[in-house]
Amino acid sequence: MNKKRTLFPGWAAVIVSELILLSAVVFAQDRPPRVTVIKNVRIFDGEIAIPTAAVVVENGLIKAVSGSLEPPPGAEVIDGTGKTLLPGLIDSHVHAWAEDHLRQALVFGVTSMIDMFTSVEFAAGVKKAQTGPGPHLQSFLVSPMTLVTVAGGHGTQYGLKIPTLQSAAEAQSFVDARIAEGSDFIKIIYDDGGAYNYHLSTLSLEELAAVIQAAHARHKLVIVHAGSLKKCIEALEAGADGLAHLNFDDASDENFGRLAAAKKAFIIPTLSVLETMNGHPDAAGVSSDERLAAFLKPGDLQLLQGTVPFKTDPGAYASAEKALKQLRDARVPILAGTDTPNPGTSFGAALHGELDLLVKAGLTPFDALRSATYIPAEKFGIKDRGRIKAGFAADLVLVEGDPTQDIKATRAIVAVWKDGVRIDRESYRREAEKERQSVEEQKKAAPPSGLGEGLISDFEGETIASNFGSGWVVSTDSIMGGKSKAELALAEDGAAGSRKSLLVKGTVAEAGSIRWSGAMFLPGAVMMAPANLSSQKGIGFWAKGTGPAFALMVFCQSTGFVPRVQALEITPEWKEYFVAFEKLGIDGHDIMGIFLGASNDPGEFSLQIDNVRLR
Repeated sequence: MNKKRTLFPGWAAVIVSELILLSAVVFAQDRPPRVTVIKNVRIFDGEIAIPTAAVVVENGLIKAVSGSLEPPPGAEVIDGTGKTLLPGLIDSHVHAWAEDHLRQALVFGVTSMIDMFTSVEFAAGVKKAQTGPGPHLQSFLVSPMTLVTVAGGHGTQYGLKIPTLQSAAEAQSFVDARIAEGSDFIKIIYDDGGAYNYHLSTLSLEELAAVIQAAHARHKLVIVHAGSLKKCIEALEAGADGLAHLNFDDASDENFGRLAAAKKAFIIPTLSVLETMNGHPDAAGVSSDERLAAFLKPGDLQLLQGTVPFKTDPGAYASAEKALKQLRDARVPILAGTDTPNPGTSFGAALHGELDLLVKAGLTPFDALRSATYIPAEKFGIKDRGRIKAGFAADLVLVEGDPTQDIKATRAIVAVWKDGVRIDRESYRREAEKERQSVEEQKKAAPPSGLGEGLISDFEGETIASNFGSGWVVSTDSIMGGKSKAELALAEDGAAGSRKSLLVKGTVAEAGSIRWSGAMFLPGAVMMAPANLSSQKGIGFWAKGTGPAFALMVFCQSTGFVPRVQALEITPEWKEYFVAFEKLGIDGHDIMGIFLGASNDPGEFSLQIDNVRLR
């Protein structure tokens, strides 16, 4: 067990896992009918409601919308009596990192997504594919690719190599470079973190105005992420076309709605994330609604019920609702967006919760539906989607009931079509059910042989050994293109009177939250297999060391390979630590790896750990 091995977990392992573990579900029929007719159906066409009509779909397009027609010979005919046909829904604020995210969204009727920041390479690949011959069985993507931020600003903490603005003088060249990369619009970060008790660098007001002016000079839409109400107002006054969120702080201004209207701006409230930041994840009950929950995988459920490491002031969400009512009264365009995959959200499913929150905050169901169909299509220039209209792409959602009266009826999905092809939701449901059952079985699994009283390693032997599992390995960010390095060795210096400890030495080469270097314990019988450690309450160990920043990271199967992280204040003197599973938001039933080492901040480090045990 002392053989040196390198493992690849880290903040971006979710991206890797999504790319490797793409669902094997078949999303569509092998030979879709050339013509589909949905008759006797109530229609919400994106703008208006039609009590009953028929829609003809041919070769991926809507051919006709008519009150009465005879289906052509050979057409597939679907009786829509008692049902409502909607345009494919549009989520106006996501961060898509893998094609599986785009496929998952379809299952929940979200056929288009406005991405607000992702990998340039990923977005470029998706956009190239969706301009080719169809059908395209994944959600249609519009994206700014990267974003406009400064060194140390929001967006830089994820470890992606992104350009940062240096001064107002370079605004035009910076914007031109983004357009050359393929940005559909320009996304700006204007947030110092103060609204949620965090510290971030951000653009100056002068730089903000310069970037907006530069983007408008190239006829590009500008969307601003502004944290506080003050910065939201400054962004609108500087000429922003839209806000990516409502404000995160407990603040209000009676002129906010009128200002947005006067500036002809639109707003994406992202109430789902604002509720999570205010301590109420999944406030709209998405994970508990069987109409949606049946299609949610364990990682989705974990994300929907997850929390953020900080909270906004208690009155912040009420302030956002107050601002939304002002916007409604001032007739400011409101777009439904979820900010998936942040805690409290999930691709596709979260939009149904967002619509419910918008209605609870004062929109009518009719206006909430427009916020997820026609309005975002118009604002983001998606010319052939967001409407049920002849000549438009046949992105359609058939639901039971009437969501123009009861917004939760959007959850009762009967069928989804993307580019005229019906999505095989049943196969996806079976796959989700299988994964949920696997989690339940894992919860009943026996603890690892050798767990005993919980001791993992005391490092007193001649090799780096463990009492159970697959042992200790080197873990760095090299799999993600990072250059961090680490090595493990036994040290003749132990804690609390012991003779030896594990010495972890290395370097974190670059700053970023997917940069790490250290040691990983693998509790499963084989590498990255889950082990049921739920009989214990947490992880204890002794440690001492020097370096910029240290962390404990725990990887679980049910969290979608995204680690639960606890920052560690490690000193040059031996100290005992204990981190409870509960504090990490897990119960320990499916732990795949326990990492101890340096993370985020660049620099050399030296870490010694001893007497690692579960207790």
